[in-house]
Amino acid sequence: MTSADRLPVVDAQRSVSRRPLPWWGWLIAVVLIFLASVLGVRVTPPGGEVAIWWPAAGLSVLLILLAPTGRLRGWALVAIVLSTGLANAVAGRPLPVAGAFGVANALEALVVVLVLVRLGGREFRLRNLAAAMQFTIAVLAGALTIGVLVGAAVVVLEGGGFLPTAVFVAASHMAAVFMIAPFGLLPPAIPVRATIAEMTIQAVILAGIIGLVFHPSVHLPLAFLPFPVLAWAAFRFPIRVVVVETLLASMAMLALTVIGGGPFDRVGFDLTQEAALAETFLVIFAGFAIVLSTAQYELRATTRQLVATSRLLSGSLVEASVGLIIAERSDDGALQVVWSNPTATALLPPGSGRRWEGETADAARTALTGAGAVTLQSDTRTITVAANRIPDESDRFAVQLVDVTDTLRMQAATLEAEREKEAARSTRLDLERQRGDFVATTSHELRTPITSIVGFCELLSSSDALGDQERSWVEVIDRNAVRLSSLVEDLLTLGASGARPVESSTPDVDLNTQIDEVVTAASVLAAKKDIVLSTVGRAGIALAEPGDVNRILTNLVANAIKFTPRGGSVTITSTVTDAAVSVVVADTGPGMSEETLAHAFDRFYRAPGMDRAAVPGTGLGLAIVAELVERNGGSVRLESPAPGGTRATVELPRSVGREA
Repeated sequence: MTSADRLPVVDAQRSVSRRPLPWWGWLIAVVLIFLASVLGVRVTPPGGEVAIWWPAAGLSVLLILLAPTGRLRGWALVAIVLSTGLANAVAGRPLPVAGAFGVANALEALVVVLVLVRLGGREFRLRNLAAAMQFTIAVLAGALTIGVLVGAAVVVLEGGGFLPTAVFVAASHMAAVFMIAPFGLLPPAIPVRATIAEMTIQAVILAGIIGLVFHPSVHLPLAFLPFPVLAWAAFRFPIRVVVVETLLASMAMLALTVIGGGPFDRVGFDLTQEAALAETFLVIFAGFAIVLSTAQYELRATTRQLVATSRLLSGSLVEASVGLIIAERSDDGALQVVWSNPTATALLPPGSGRRWEGETADAARTALTGAGAVTLQSDTRTITVAANRIPDESDRFAVQLVDVTDTLRMQAATLEAEREKEAARSTRLDLERQRGDFVATTSHELRTPITSIVGFCELLSSSDALGDQERSWVEVIDRNAVRLSSLVEDLLTLGASGARPVESSTPDVDLNTQIDEVVTAASVLAAKKDIVLSTVGRAGIALAEPGDVNRILTNLVANAIKFTPRGGSVTITSTVTDAAVSVVVADTGPGMSEETLAHAFDRFYRAPGMDRAAVPGTGLGLAIVAELVERNGGSVRLESPAPGGTRATVELPRSVGREA
C-alpha cells in the first residue's frame, strides 16, 4: 500500500476557494497579456490579418478565472481590452482595428467563463469527464464568439474575408485557451503512483517523438505518434503535470511547424494554411489531453472513495467485533468459504481451508432456514450465528458470527453484583431496625431512673439541711440529669421510625403561639450572647402535632443561637399560602459548606471542626427536625446563601377548615 492509498478521500472532493490576486499579481497578468498579444501580432503571416497563434486568449480567460468576484472580473475585462488593444496598436494595427480586437478578446474570455459558471457553478473544476466536456463546450463557445467578432471587424475595417478569418481566429484562440486556461481550473491534487523517474523518461520520449515528427527535414504523416505517449502521461501522472506537458509540447510543435517541418508542410500550402492545420491539430491534441486526464482523475477519486468506504465497513465496523463470511453451497451440499474477514477466520476451526464443516457450519444452515440466530456454547466461548441469503445469488449467503462470551460474562457479573447489592441492602435495613429497636428499648429503660434522679434532686434542693457545697453538687446532678433526659427523648423520637400520614383527625396547632413560646424560652440564651432574636410575619394554623412543632422550632432556634457569634441576630419569618404554612429560621452565623449541607440531616453527624472548637451537641438536632417534619407531612430544607449565615425553611400542611 502506498502513501497515496492512505490519504483521505475528501482531498479530491473538497471545494477550493479562489483567492484574489494581489496587486502585483494583477500587474504581472496585464503585462503578460500585453507581451503575448505583441508576440502574436509579430508572428502574423505576411499579408494576413490575424496571428498564427494567440496565447493572450488563454491568459485572458485565466485572469478572469482567478478573479473571485463579479467586480474584480469587471476590472479584469477592462484590463484585457486595454492590454490587447494597446498591443495591437503598438504592433502597427490601426486604432479602430486594435480597439475592436481588444473588445473581441474580452468578450471571448467573458463568454468562456459565463458558460463554465452556467454549466458547472462558480467553483468549477476539472474533476470529472462531465467537467471536461463542459470546459470543451465553453472553449468552443468562446472560439465562435471571437471568430465572428474578428471576422466581422476585418470585413468592415480592412475589407478582408469573413469566413477564412473567422475559422483561423477561432482555431488559434481555441488552441490557446485549451493549453493555458486549465491552469485556473485544476482540482485538488490526488497522489499518484508514478515516480519522478517515470515522468522524466516519458517527457524525454515525448520530446524525442515531437522532434522526429516535426523536424524541418521530416515531412511524413506521423502526427499520431505523440498521442500514445500523451495518453501515458494522462493515465499515470497528476493532472497538473499533464497540463504543463501539453502546453510545452503544443508550443514546440507549433514552433517547428512555423519553421517549416512536420506533417503539415505540404507543397502548395502557404504558412497561413499550414498554421491553420497545425492549430486544428493542437486543438485536438490539447483537448485529448484534458479529456483523458480529467477522466483518469475522476477514476482515481472514485477508486479512493470506494477503497475508503470498503475499509470503513470491513475494517472499522465489521472487523472490530463481527465476523463476516460469504459462503456457498457446492453441488454435494457441502459449504465452502468464499471470503471471510479476520474476525470470522479466528472463530472458524483452524486448518479447515475453504471447506467449512463443524458446529458453526451446521448452525449457519439452521439459521438460513429462517430459525433465527443460533447460539453455540462451549467451555471457553459462546458464539451466535446468523445467516441471510444474498440477492441474485442462489448458492451464496452471508453469515455473521458474533462472539458474545465477554458480554455474557459481564451480564453474569452484573447480576451477581445486583444480588450482592440487594443482600447488603437487606442487611443494612435489618441493622437499622435492630439499632432502632435497641435505642427505643434502652431509652424506655432509662426514663424511670432519670425521672427518679430529677425528682430527688428537686427534693434535695428544697431541703434546708444542705450546705452551700452540697447544694452545688445537687445542682450539677440535676443539670446533667436534665441533659440526659433530653437526650433520651431525642433517641425515643428517632426510634419511632416511619412517617405518619396526616389525617383529618390530626390536631391543629397555632404556629403564632408556638413561635412566641419558643422565642420566650430561647430569649435568655440569646441574651447571654447579645444576639437579637426577632420574629417577622404571622403564620396560620398548621395541621400537625403541637408537641412535634414545638420541638422542631426549639431545635432550629437553639441551633441558630448556638452557631451565631456574639452580637449577631436570629430572625424567625413565618408566611402562609393556600396550601401550606412556612417558617424560616435565619441566622448570621458562618454558614455551612456544601459537604455539611449534604449531611446535615444525617443522624449523629457533626460538621468538621466542631469537636476541636468544643461546640456542644450530639448531632441529633437536625435529624430529629427532619424526622418530625416528615412525620407531620411537611418538608424542611437548609440553605447557606452568600456571604454567610444559614436558612432553615419548614413547610407544614395548612389547616384551612379551622381558619375558615
